[in-house]
Amino acid sequence: MVRSVGLTSLALLGLALAACTTNTSGTGNGKDKLSGGHSNAPAARFFLPTGAEVDNTSAPTVEVDESGGIHSVYPAYAGGGAYYAYCPADCAGSDAVKVVRFDTEGSTVANAMLALDKSGNPHVLFSAYSKVYYGSCSGDCTTPDGWTTSVIIDHGSDKEVSGEAFALDPEGRPRFLMHTYVAYLGIGQKEPKTEWVACDANCNKPASWKASVIGTDIFHQSTLRFDAEGRAHVATIARLSGEDGSSQVMGAYQFCAADCDKPESWTGPAFGTAFESETEAISIKPQISLALTKEGQPRILFLAKDDAGAKKIAYLECNERCTEGDPWGAIIVSDSESISSGFDLALDQNDHPRIAFALNYNIGVTYCDSPSCVTADSKWELSVVEKGDEMPPDTIFLEPNCTVGAWFLHDPSIALTPSGQPRVGYQARDISGGWSNPDKTKPACTAGTDMTWARMAILPSL
Repeated sequence: MVRSVGLTSLALLGLALAACTTNTSGTGNGKDKLSGGHSNAPAARFFLPTGAEVDNTSAPTVEVDESGGIHSVYPAYAGGGAYYAYCPADCAGSDAVKVVRFDTEGSTVANAMLALDKSGNPHVLFSAYSKVYYGSCSGDCTTPDGWTTSVIIDHGSDKEVSGEAFALDPEGRPRFLMHTYVAYLGIGQKEPKTEWVACDANCNKPASWKASVIGTDIFHQSTLRFDAEGRAHVATIARLSGEDGSSQVMGAYQFCAADCDKPESWTGPAFGTAFESETEAISIKPQISLALTKEGQPRILFLAKDDAGAKKIAYLECNERCTEGDPWGAIIVSDSESISSGFDLALDQNDHPRIAFALNYNIGVTYCDSPSCVTADSKWELSVVEKGDEMPPDTIFLEPNCTVGAWFLHDPSIALTPSGQPRVGYQARDISGGWSNPDKTKPACTAGTDMTWARMAILPSL
């Protein structure tokens, strides 16, 4: 059992994971490239623009409004700044995208988050090295004049907002979870805590925001969502510190019905150990994603680590008494060695799951239309979004003696139109290498990223 922590008393959820027969399940040979999936050719695949100046960008977050308009935010890869982009429902390429750049005073944005209010107006939250920025739109959101953006928290590099931990409640009021900065390998880790940060009005003024400590452990990579009754649901990665100095990294679900600034208002189970790796070509952070049905029932996607240390994508469902362990059901969506960085979960108009994920640095969507998607006879299908080796290879090499390049696609975000058509954003990273050293007068190739851009795929159907 997981010990009691400040945010809640987490009960370890002992799930019997059903083996799923979807084509995403790997054979353990590391060669899975979504070859088992079918391909409904996207109507368009394109890089998301950055305006007049070409800029390297990171993975986008995507949302779709009730008219089918596509909203996205994505950070500049380095040097500060972030971008908001809008493309109408008939979006066919980058020429149709209008983009606005936000300045962050030269500080690199580690996480760009996006939420739409009931009118479809976008709100953004940027977590940078030492500050948190909030922006709201009350005019033409495709122009800088339509936005009001300001620094709302200056934490001096002690804290961060990770995952999709930013959301609007049913009244359109912004809330997010902030936590102590997670130190690499735990070196110099500062006192762990998690905070609930909320604003009720005049939210472009720092004084309007209130931060309340709700946990004495780090809850990060969170997804925050509100149901129609204004109750908060969170899927999170909990870094739990034991009294003996030990630590656990767990996937967890947390629920708050009211008074979410109080630790005792939160409760829910943990699902098991989270997988993370720094040895992959692109490091894999702990991953978890949450979506709510129309009735406010949680659906969770979690990258779990089994007893042998292998990674498994688990999909979980709960319909009642979800703060307890027993009502949850789960299924392994993929156990492939080739699971790469990033996934995202969305539900269609019938509350059926659609999962965008990366496999061997290609992007696919797996989906299920069964009455329950966590039973052994659940039928999961797979659709290919884009394969990196089908993209035209880049011929620009930044380092001497690098002669080969490939596109690595990762960290997808998925949103659905009102009729269920997927819109998938992801990061396309051009990585070069080489072994032959054709120019003996220069050093050997240093493999690495030559360029990286946010990319969008418009799928007409699954």
